[in-house]
Amino acid sequence: MVEDSRCAICLDFMRESATTECGHNFCQSCLQKAWEDSQDIFHCPLCWHPFRERHWTVNSKLARMIDVIQLLHSSKTEMRQKEPQLCERHNQELSLFCVEDKEVLCLACVELPDHQDHHVKSTEEATSHYRQMINDFIGFLMKHIEGIQKCETRQNKKLQELRMQVRKHRWKLATEFWRKIEFVDRAEEAALSRQAEEERSIQQSLSTNIIAFQNHICTMDALLKEVAEKSVMPQLKMLSEAGMIHQRYTRLDPPALYSFQLRKEKFSLPPLDSTLGKIVQKFRTELTLDPHTAHSHMYISKDKHSVRVRKKMGAVFQRQPRFLFNLVVLSTKDFHCGRHYWEVPVNDKPRWAIGLCSHFPSSRGQQKQPLSVLNRRWTIQLQHGDYVAQGACPVPLALKEQLRGIGIYLDYEVG
Repeated sequence: MVEDSRCAICLDFMRESATTECGHNFCQSCLQKAWEDSQDIFHCPLCWHPFRERHWTVNSKLARMIDVIQLLHSSKTEMRQKEPQLCERHNQELSLFCVEDKEVLCLACVELPDHQDHHVKSTEEATSHYRQMINDFIGFLMKHIEGIQKCETRQNKKLQELRMQVRKHRWKLATEFWRKIEFVDRAEEAALSRQAEEERSIQQSLSTNIIAFQNHICTMDALLKEVAEKSVMPQLKMLSEAGMIHQRYTRLDPPALYSFQLRKEKFSLPPLDSTLGKIVQKFRTELTLDPHTAHSHMYISKDKHSVRVRKKMGAVFQRQPRFLFNLVVLSTKDFHCGRHYWEVPVNDKPRWAIGLCSHFPSSRGQQKQPLSVLNRRWTIQLQHGDYVAQGACPVPLALKEQLRGIGIYLDYEVG
């Protein structure tokens, strides 16, 4: 670990560590000096890997590790030079440690009634135990800080995700507004204003949470240095404070990740314009289904307003022409003139076809041949997830929303 913290150029502990694209670490000043005379190609001073740009990243985790290693390295040297301390009461060397009372003792202190029958260790053994405990805690803190940094990175990605989602929502809203320009402009302005307020609110919450993560990391950094300092204290002083180690460093809960979900803006076009509204009211017709024309695998409801397909063949009405090959049913009413409007709900059915046809045999049986095809037909249909207008030639329909119902306006004389 000590070797990893030294710069490969100056061989000293790294100052302001810089990591190249090939993964090697140097002092920033050493790396800048090594690249002073380079212009087009920059090589790693260690592995000679070429780079096209003078670029490096700052490794904050390595910088913290170097600070701890330097502190440990310097403190160990100081500890070796210190003279042993003596007991103030008995003027003897403090060489024992009472596990129950967490106190450093001399041989005479052990004989006192306060420490009789207590578990006593040598200061070397006790120091080794608590030093190991603190070193383990240092490792835990470093992993904890690394985890918090990952959370901070994820939270920063949430900001980018927010901006991307907002851009997508704005684009979707803009594409829905083109038909009714004046109405859309007002609706878009109101919707974008609400969304901007929501974005500001979420962004403020995300930023606040990121600051909380940064503050938590600062606290962990300070805690790490404090614990590192304690780990290299003179053994007697460290042991005298050993009882507080667990109590002071147990509450390390980081801030919770803040997640968001943008409110979906709902947009509805204004009511049908007056011309179409008048057509609907004037020419509206209610149609019912004719069971006598239905394919034998089609079941017509009692009110004759809905139909479903069944596997079992139903009863066949021989008096009326029936579709033998196509899953088709006609209405009880046909038109020979005039203008008419009717609506057919499709709801969430995965497959359907709705439309008009001509030259169907009359109910009087004037045409004797069985029906297999429709002559001159026009339909809108949903098949394999795609909407198609089927006439003389099929025309794919690019629809943004799922159709829930179809309104059909027939002008017979126009065709």
